[in-house]
Amino acid sequence: MDEKKENPKMPEPQQPAQAPGARYEEVLMREASEKVAKGEYMAAADIFKDILRRFGVTLDDKQKSLLNSELGTVYFWLGDLASAKQHAENSLGYGDDNDQAYNILGKIAVAQFQFPKARGYFSKISDENPARPLGLCLVSIRLRDMTGAQSFFREAAGKISPLDPEYCVYEAYLTLLSGGTSAAVTAARELIRKCTKDVTLMLLIAEIFMTAGNYGEAEAAVDVVSKSCPENDMVFAIRAHAAYADENFDAARSYAEEAVRFNPLNAYAKTVLMKLACRTCSYAIAEELGVQIIKDSPEYSLGHANLGDVYFNQERYELAGIEYEQTQQLMNSDTKGARLRKARMKFVEGDYREAAKVLEELIEFHHTYYDDAMCDLALCYDKLGDEEKTKQVLDKMAFRKSFYHRTEKILKQLREA
Repeated sequence: MDEKKENPKMPEPQQPAQAPGARYEEVLMREASEKVAKGEYMAAADIFKDILRRFGVTLDDKQKSLLNSELGTVYFWLGDLASAKQHAENSLGYGDDNDQAYNILGKIAVAQFQFPKARGYFSKISDENPARPLGLCLVSIRLRDMTGAQSFFREAAGKISPLDPEYCVYEAYLTLLSGGTSAAVTAARELIRKCTKDVTLMLLIAEIFMTAGNYGEAEAAVDVVSKSCPENDMVFAIRAHAAYADENFDAARSYAEEAVRFNPLNAYAKTVLMKLACRTCSYAIAEELGVQIIKDSPEYSLGHANLGDVYFNQERYELAGIEYEQTQQLMNSDTKGARLRKARMKFVEGDYREAAKVLEELIEFHHTYYDDAMCDLALCYDKLGDEEKTKQVLDKMAFRKSFYHRTEKILKQLREA
């Protein structure tokens, strides 16, 4: 009996050889990702651009869209907002379903205090993507609209891990704006090591420290960012606020002017220039800056608040009241600045006792608003006819009169009365 012959084994189907260009592309993409992970953003951008230049003909639209959105992200972190916007828009030119591109365009609009535009871009992100409610939450945070921020944050909570760094940073910021300063600072400290490679999150952490009055920690956070992104306008803007708080006014002006040079719409930096102008009695300059901020960003509650401060310091209380009313309509947070304006509204309304109560709590610790709060408190005690408390405050103010013309003016005004 013949042995059965085995069926000959069919050869395995061979995978088509990968084109050399595709292999180069994979290697370069990997190198670019490694550069991003190391914080070498300009080097990463150069690699992404090199891929587009060398292999643009063979890349499909989805790959081109991805590369452009990556470039948009990197340039946004570097502070080159024009290039970031161009590449994000290029990305959408290959199809309108790139959430990363819409997210970057939204964050660029936030950086330029163009809030309606930001909402429009974030709203185009797909519904299931947590970047959509987080982006809208960021807009509300910037506007100090706690009602909106908490609503969008709750929406994001159902779509993202509670341990996600971005989610946690926004949670800390909301805690801060709700009056939980100590808890927000503690959370921010714990988040730093998780966010060192995300420029946007590190800058938000720096803002938390700055708003809480922890100026040294704010500067330390922006120092981390500046090593990779030395031309990011918010690095200079936060340094300007910290320098102002430390009464290093020349440095504050220099940093603020640099921030505005890189981003002419940076209202956060322009606020420092307004405060500096007020300190030297240059109210016309301060008012011009404030009016321009509101013209560029009418929804920006802090813009109205700071312009109100300019009017209040000039004793133009009716105009101050109008701006503070606008602030209250737009803002519902509980920060030290918000408390100062609350006291000033009480002063404008003639409720000097309640204004003094708020101010007494405010000046327990030295912070950015210390001098103004002391001046306001002296005015309150004077209006209440409390000579002893007025004298006590004036004596404290006398030690600081060289720092602030308003202090000197009120000292003279009340002591000669």
